[in-house]
Amino acid sequence: MQEVIISEELPTAAEYIALRARAAWGRVDEEIAVRTIRAAAFTVCLRHNGRLVGLARVMGDGVLYFFLAEVIVDAGFRGSGHGDRLMRTVTAYFDRSARPGATIVLIPLNGREFFYEKFGFVRCPGGPFGTGMHYAPAPPP
Repeated sequence: MQEVIISEELPTAAEYIALRARAAWGRVDEEIAVRTIRAAAFTVCLRHNGRLVGLARVMGDGVLYFFLAEVIVDAGFRGSGHGDRLMRTVTAYFDRSARPGATIVLIPLNGREFFYEKFGFVRCPGGPFGTGMHYAPAPPP
């Protein structure tokens, strides 16, 4: 089996759409895929035989505000430490980019908090933060 490589090269819209579908993350059309890929402050991908099998994306301004928007690993590649590889790359990005006073946040899927705790994230409320919140009128996936 060929190695899974990590890359900061952006995925194509078609690759992003296909990965979301394989991971059961919901459908988006090409226009939305292009816009969201371009809007990210940082993206890291996992590829196997050239095929996109994982990615993590950070939104924000790249200095003070960071939101870990998604960490996706293809179902066929889960359980082999690939999510950890993505997160180590993301936290290295935070470490080199965040300036004093930066806010670095995420909203994990229910029950997945423990995964992010391994990388220095803590549950809210804690520190200066209240409980996590979301905008309820947002359209569902």
